[in-house]
Amino acid sequence: MSAKLQVSHQGHDESDEDCDMPTNEHEHSGNDLESDIPSTKQRQNKGEIDEITITESRAQDTSLVKEVIGMYNTYDREADATAEGIYAKQGSYASSYEDKPGKRNPKYGYKAEAGYGRIGAAYSVFEAEARGPNAGVKAEASLTGVEAMARAEVFAAEGKAGPVAVKVGLGFDTGASVGVDGVGLKVLGTGAKIGLTNVSVSVLGSEVSCSVM
Repeated sequence: MSAKLQVSHQGHDESDEDCDMPTNEHEHSGNDLESDIPSTKQRQNKGEIDEITITESRAQDTSLVKEVIGMYNTYDREADATAEGIYAKQGSYASSYEDKPGKRNPKYGYKAEAGYGRIGAAYSVFEAEARGPNAGVKAEASLTGVEAMARAEVFAAEGKAGPVAVKVGLGFDTGASVGVDGVGLKVLGTGAKIGLTNVSVSVLGSEVSCSVM
């Protein structure tokens, strides 16, 4: 005997047919020719959605995965603002997972930068920064991918709100990245990053990107 699972959908009443779901203990006789599970087409004709198909589709939505991780990492971040004149920093860094804002995505890398004039602000999933002349290098590996980039900018201003990011400036970034959100390449500030559900285009330091959910 098949175990029966009652599925309730909006707009259906109790007269709807039950969906027979086979169990591991289901005994097939020699006369069994068809599976108890209706095909995707049959389920769609009945106004139902194939849950297995949805699961596979979402598993491939890698851009959504990165954005969810990023927003989970910063959703409770407190408001913060910074301002610097002349700055020069370098060194390696590593962070393991902690249930704190900005530390839920373990990362390891090296960064060196120097420049004149930088201001920034951040709150929750929102970020904004403006920079004067600067140069730097960065190499990083995290749960969401790896990146290596050399940067040289005359000026730049950028902002990010969840899956949407915009950058305006004049720069000559050169490097590459590979991650769950796609593969990217820049040469002298011009290039693109393409993923399954997101696209980023850069022209001489100005950039626009968006993740489509």
